[in-house]
Amino acid sequence: MREDRKKIEFLTEFIDAVEVKGTAIGSRETPFFTEMLSYMNQEDEPSIIVPYIKGNIKINGFMYEEEANTLSLYVVDYDIDFDEENLPEISKTAITELANKAKRFYTNSNGIYFNSSEGLEFRELAKLINENRNAIEEVDIYVLTSKFYLTNKPVEVSIPGVETVNIHVWDMDRVYRLSEAEQGMRDFDIEFEKKYGQAIEMMYVPKNSGSQSNYDFDCYIGFIPAKLLAELYDEWGPKLVERNVRSFLQARGGTNKGIRDTLKDPVQREMFVAYNNGISSVAKGGDIERIGDTNLYRISRITSWQIVNGGQTTASIHQAYKSGEDLDGVYIQAKLTIIKVAEDEQDRYLLEDDLVSKISEYANTQNKINKSDLLANTRFMSDIEKYSRSTWIPSQDNRKEESKWYFERARGQYMVDIGRRTKGKEQTVFKKVYPKDNVITKVELAKYFMSWEGYPHVSSKGGEEAFKQFMNLNAQYWKPLEDEDGVSSIKNIDGDYYKLLISRKIINSYVTDIVSQMGLKGYRANVIYYTVAMLAYLYGEQIDLMEIWNKQAVSDSWESTVRTIAQNTLSFLKDSAGDRNVTQWAKQVACWEEFKKESAATLSQLV
Repeated sequence: MREDRKKIEFLTEFIDAVEVKGTAIGSRETPFFTEMLSYMNQEDEPSIIVPYIKGNIKINGFMYEEEANTLSLYVVDYDIDFDEENLPEISKTAITELANKAKRFYTNSNGIYFNSSEGLEFRELAKLINENRNAIEEVDIYVLTSKFYLTNKPVEVSIPGVETVNIHVWDMDRVYRLSEAEQGMRDFDIEFEKKYGQAIEMMYVPKNSGSQSNYDFDCYIGFIPAKLLAELYDEWGPKLVERNVRSFLQARGGTNKGIRDTLKDPVQREMFVAYNNGISSVAKGGDIERIGDTNLYRISRITSWQIVNGGQTTASIHQAYKSGEDLDGVYIQAKLTIIKVAEDEQDRYLLEDDLVSKISEYANTQNKINKSDLLANTRFMSDIEKYSRSTWIPSQDNRKEESKWYFERARGQYMVDIGRRTKGKEQTVFKKVYPKDNVITKVELAKYFMSWEGYPHVSSKGGEEAFKQFMNLNAQYWKPLEDEDGVSSIKNIDGDYYKLLISRKIINSYVTDIVSQMGLKGYRANVIYYTVAMLAYLYGEQIDLMEIWNKQAVSDSWESTVRTIAQNTLSFLKDSAGDRNVTQWAKQVACWEEFKKESAATLSQLV
C-alpha cells in the first residue's frame, strides 16, 4: 500500500535523525524521547532521566503538577530492528505491559528509594512519589513507542489508591499523521449522497458585502446525524481530524466519559444535541445547492473536510457506534466553513493554514491549544523559514557553498519534504543541501534563544513555554504595533537576524557536546540551559555571534570555561534545591537569580 510505504519512509527518516543524536550522547532512548516531545508539545516539559530499567519496572521521565495533584510518568519503547517492507506494529497487550512497567515504578517507589544511592535521578522521582502518595489524585502514563499502534484501542490500568489513571499512547502513526496534518489541507472528496445515501442540509450565514476581511469564505450551520458522523470516521479515520490541534482519539477523561455515558442512556441520548457543543469544520468546497428560495442549502459532496474542533466528540461517537450503541435520533450540531483560496494564489497554503489556525483557536474553548501550533503561520515564522531556504552556510575552505540550515516551521516538515522527492538522487541531493544535523524546530529555536538571552528557567519549562516567551520578546515582528500617528506596522526581520538565531543554536550544540563529554550525573538539559545563560551573562560581549555564523563554530578557547561553568551549574542546582525537586526548582526565576548572585563573581574570572 502506498500509504504504508510513506509511513515506513517517514519512520526510517525519523529513526535516522534519532540515531544521529544518539551517537553524540551515547544513548538512544533519550533522543527518541526528546524527538517525540517536539510533537507532543506539552505546556510543561517533563524531566527526562537516565532510564531506570530493572526486571519488569521501567521509567524514562516524569512530571509532577502539584496544584492539580497530577503525576505524569513516561516510558519509552524504542526499537530500530524492523523489516522495511512491513510496518512495525505494536499490540494492545504490549502497550499495556509498557504502561504496567511505569505503574510498577509507582507501586514499588518505597523500596526503590531506600535501596538506591544519593544523587540518582530516578531516586528523586521515588522520593517525590513517597512524599506525595496521599495527595496524588491522577496518574498519566505516557507510552512512547517507535512502532505503529494501528488498533488504537483504549488501554486501561489501575493503581491502588489513585482515583484516575490515564494511558496516553504516542506511537509513530500518531506522529506521522500529525506531521502530515501540518503540511496544508489535503485534497479528498466525501460523497455524502452517492456513498452514504444522504445529504446534509445546513443554513447559510449571510456575509457583510462591505467586509474588509483578507479571507474569502462561506459559513453554514446546522446538524449532522451521529450515525453518519460515526460512519464517516469509520471509513476516513484520523484524516477527518488531522487539522484538530487537540485531537484526542481515545475516549478518556471527564469530557469523553460524559459523552460516552450520555450515548449509553436511552433517556439522555436524545438530549445529546442540547448537551454537546458539536463540531466545527472547514473544507475547500463541494456540491452545495440552495433549496428553493430558502436560506437552506443541500450538501451532497464535500472536498477536504476537516473537523478542527470536536475531535473528542467524533471519536467518542465512533466508539459508541463500534460498541453497538443505538445512534438513531442522535444529532450533532455542526458549523462548516468553506475556505476559498484561488489555486494559483502564491501563498495559498499559508492563507489556508492561517485561517484554519484562527478557527481552531477560537473554536477550541474547552481544550487548551498549544501556542506553537497557532503561531506557526505568522509572517515572522514564515520569514524565518524563507531565510533558511535561501541562506547558504558559509564555506570554510573557499569552495562554493553546499548546504543550508533547515528551519522546521511545522512539525515533521523536513521528513515530509524528503518524502515528496523521488527516492534516490532527488532525496540524496536534498539531504546534501539540508543535512539532518542542520534541522532545527521552532521550539528548539525558542529554547536556544531564551537561554542565551538570560532566561534559562524559561527554557527549562520546555518548548511550549519557551516558544510563547520567544514570540512575546519578538512581538514587533508579527504583531501590529501603532506609532504616534496611530498607524499599525510590523517590523521585518533581515538576513542578519536569521543568522544570529542560528548562531545561538551553534552555541547550544557546542555546550551540549562538552556537557555530554563530561558525563555529568543528572539534570542534563537544565545544566545546558543554565551554562549557556551564564556564558552569555558573563562573556557575551566577548563572543561575536556573527563570527560564529561565519565560522559555523565556537572557538575551542571557550571549552575550559564552559566545563567549569557546567560543573558549577550542576553543583548549584543540587545544593540550592535543598528538599525541593531539582527540575522544578530550575524552572523558577528565583533559581536563575540566585545562581547569578552566588556564582557569577567566581565564574567571571575564568578568562
